[in-house]
Amino acid sequence: IRHAPADRRIISLRAVFSTAPLASAPLWGLLSDRFGRPPALMVGLASSGISYVVFGFAVTIWMLFLSRVIQGAGGGTTGVAQAYIGDDIEPKNRAKALGWLSAATSTGVMIGPAIGSLATNLGYAAPGLIAGGLCLLNVMFAWRWLPETSPSRQPGAAPLVGRAVRSIRGAMWEVLRRPRAEVPRFVWIYAIGMLGFMSMTGVLALYLKAEFGFTAKTIGLVFMFPGAASVLMCARVTGRLVVRAGG
Repeated sequence: IRHAPADRRIISLRAVFSTAPLASAPLWGLLSDRFGRPPALMVGLASSGISYVVFGFAVTIWMLFLSRVIQGAGGGTTGVAQAYIGDDIEPKNRAKALGWLSAATSTGVMIGPAIGSLATNLGYAAPGLIAGGLCLLNVMFAWRWLPETSPSRQPGAAPLVGRAVRSIRGAMWEVLRRPRAEVPRFVWIYAIGMLGFMSMTGVLALYLKAEFGFTAKTIGLVFMFPGAASVLMCARVTGRLVVRAGG
């Protein structure tokens, strides 16, 4: 109980990280339609790299919040990555391709925390600097080897931010107004599932610290196990289930 104020700040950090993609994802989608998928992905990766550097050198709680907001906004490019797959893969293989994309993400979830925990032995700025360096490396890979897949770029006359705001407002109203429709129903199922998962991961580190004495040097190893399970599901199981179910 005596650590409750600090714990609330940690949970708030996770909350702002998850809220930022909600606000930025429509804007990233519009940017990718106008300027192409690779440029949007590279800008998102670069913003994540900047956020990790801020995180590494953070000395106040507000610097941590700033880094998480920037990182979350950069994470809004997840939809762009999925659109990239959708542009280039024929429908019958799209579920499998998206499964492999999720498997790649889960591999990062599995390996990244372990690297972060080990990097703390080099200093508490090291995890942020290493993560920022990996983001920069990804930007270089994307610039060199990621071709454009968007079938057409749509200039559009309306300002991008205004269109993004209207897109968010319209989508949210549709989900609330018709919750039993096909797409809103899927959104609700996904949202509830992610609510449970994120609630668990949000408090897991705090619980392990309080009950079992886990530290920054050891907590990352715990997250290897759900990451490994997710890789297995995405790469080997999900695609086969979709094919068998006819989805």
